[in-house]
Amino acid sequence: MFYSFVLLVAVPLAFCHVMTRGVRQPTDPVAPGYEELRLTSEGLRLRAWLHTAAAPAERPAVVVVHGLGDCLESYADVADTFVRRGHSAILLDLRTHGASEGRVMTMGAHEREDVRAAMALLRSRGLAAHGMIVMGWSMGAVAALRAAAGQADVRAVVAECPFDTYRDTIARHAWLLYRLPRWFPPVPIAVTFAGLWGGFDPDDVDSLAAARALQAPLFLIVDGADDRMPEAVVRRIYDAHPGPKDIWVAPGAPHVGARLRADYWPRVLGFLERHGL
Repeated sequence: MFYSFVLLVAVPLAFCHVMTRGVRQPTDPVAPGYEELRLTSEGLRLRAWLHTAAAPAERPAVVVVHGLGDCLESYADVADTFVRRGHSAILLDLRTHGASEGRVMTMGAHEREDVRAAMALLRSRGLAAHGMIVMGWSMGAVAALRAAAGQADVRAVVAECPFDTYRDTIARHAWLLYRLPRWFPPVPIAVTFAGLWGGFDPDDVDSLAAARALQAPLFLIVDGADDRMPEAVVRRIYDAHPGPKDIWVAPGAPHVGARLRADYWPRVLGFLERHGL
């Protein structure tokens, strides 16, 4: 009985804790040119930085979404690049990250609503008259894809190293980190516990379904040296999207590391320019 409890309850609960805890990074004072805002998403207050383009703003606004264990400061250079190009840009701390509220991280489930709160802010400020570009990394890429799906004013999505489905990525990481095979009972039990604890359905966290529902052009980036979201995983999302779309494998790039390459911005901006953005 004791060993059954350990195998079927204690180990899955421990794994569930790892899967649902946020990782907060130190935060900085608001950068020059940005306005610090507080958004509300499902009752949680989120921190965001907004930089409004100089009038007249004739380009889509950009939503920039960080990944697991990160915060908005890490992507201020991305927003700055878009601002120099004439876009308004908003960066946000997802729940349980940075200076945002929250206790449970859901790998893109409830985080979708955080991204949509940022999108709603742009609309309310009149900054989305030319639509929006939504850009994310890793978990943030999944949240971005899910938030953009079905939204008529999204003009493009740029997603670096998104995972395919919640269940598949948990199984993959269980093997990579702990050498636990996907059939090992604590793995699917931990997924069930995470859904119960976080108040979400793990089967809803599905980038393939989001890609199928996305109406906008999709640019997917594979980090070439990433064993967490390898090319085969990202290509499943690419294949699900009806198009227009493009995919780039960044040679030698680590997880969320493609923008360290000199050809990163020519690739990203070239994609946007081909679609009139």
